[in-house]
Amino acid sequence: MSAALRDEPPDGPASRALWAEYQALLDERLDAPPADPEHVFASPESFTGPGSAWLVAYEDGEPVACGGLRALDAETGEIKRMFVTARARGRGHARRMLAELERRAAAAGRSRLRLITTEVLREARALYEAEGYAVVATPREGARQDYWMEKRLAS
Repeated sequence: MSAALRDEPPDGPASRALWAEYQALLDERLDAPPADPEHVFASPESFTGPGSAWLVAYEDGEPVACGGLRALDAETGEIKRMFVTARARGRGHARRMLAELERRAAAAGRSRLRLITTEVLREARALYEAEGYAVVATPREGARQDYWMEKRLAS
């Protein structure tokens, strides 16, 4: 099943609804929220400007996935807030979203992408590993194990 990817504001109605579902999933799976949510999730303003993007995927007119790209420096971009709603998982939306964010990062001159995920988001970590992301750091926050992952982009 194909989804249309649209550039949208990261604080638009579809994005806010997906973000609320994502937060509910994290609340369900995590014992405690991150101490520094801005560091982990980034603000909506992070997804504007050169080398940045915010995408929402639609299936049959309904928003089913979102994800953002922000510039960290001239060589590095970061994937943030990538999420697929429960009713649309397993249909390739995350893979398509990730591929488009990678394409945009490369088009903006980035040679490397970084992201953070956590042990309770096993599905996300499996996707990132399958798409060539490698764990480069394993910080702990309390009882939670996080994973910084990176991927070199083809030039």
